Amino acid sequence: MMRQFPIILIPPEVQRIAQSKPDAPKFDVELPSVPAFRQPRPIHIQEALGLTCGLVIVVALVTAIAKELGIILLLVGTVAIIVRVKYQFQTYKKREKRHQDTLQRYLAKFEAYSHQEIRYQRELAIAHAPDRILEFRHRQYRDFFAKMPDYDGAQSLKTGSNPLGKIEPTDAQETEGVIYYFGVTLQQYLRGTLYQGIKLLIPSIDYDWSPALVYIDPEINLHIAIEITVPSDNAAIMMRDDLAERFLVDSGWLIIKFSQEQIFQSSMQCCKEFAKLLDRLSFDHNVLPQFADISDLVPAKR
Repeated sequence: MMRQFPIILIPPEVQRIAQSKPDAPKFDVELPSVPAFRQPRPIHIQEALGLTCGLVIVVALVTAIAKELGIILLLVGTVAIIVRVKYQFQTYKKREKRHQDTLQRYLAKFEAYSHQEIRYQRELAIAHAPDRILEFRHRQYRDFFAKMPDYDGAQSLKTGSNPLGKIEPTDAQETEGVIYYFGVTLQQYLRGTLYQGIKLLIPSIDYDWSPALVYIDPEINLHIAIEITVPSDNAAIMMRDDLAERFLVDSGWLIIKFSQEQIFQSSMQCCKEFAKLLDRLSFDHNVLPQFADISDLVPAKR
């Protein structure tokens, strides 16, 4: 359960689009394996020493049982080791050439792999460049928000009147005036338009929903309702608001709710919170930087 303001309600599809990226180019080239055999040498001294030590041990054991057999084994083993060493020496050039050929083939494959990887990284950087990602998301947003209807009777703040301009305003009129000035302040940072007077019937509860302000971005047909609420313990009102908000979110609306105290005392911080919403969901990245010197909004208990 949400316990503090601001409260932000976002359709699941909008959250998905905000994290989406264009399909990345495929890269299915395998990294070539490093040759497993060791660097060839004219004579493998360690191997020769190992064979000699092994021969001495075996001959010693055999001689203890049969001296003649031990001598024969010593002669045969010595000849075998000499032949092995001579063979290594004679075949060194061939083994070295084979090793170099294998190494060159590996280096050629690795170089080709490196070129392909660099090309892939370049293509990936182009595909996932910030402007490409933003364009990709905005295409999806336009498709998603295309279902949002036009609203007759909506009045932009530019054409609306200032409630505080009235003589001796009532408390309700003063509240409307604070909301008006909040909207006028926020409007100067936005490319879209803030409206008042939008009403929408919630069929399931036969209720005319009318938020304090509605932001409409004509580029993607984005609709964000800004609600200014007063804490209430009335269960019927809370259930009505919950049903209305579910219907609105399912219909494609985004809702941001501030407490009346936040709007009255921290108007600029509320503007920044709205800018953070536009930035986080990739609606408009140009608004938030304008609030760099404004502190973050302190959450208020619901």
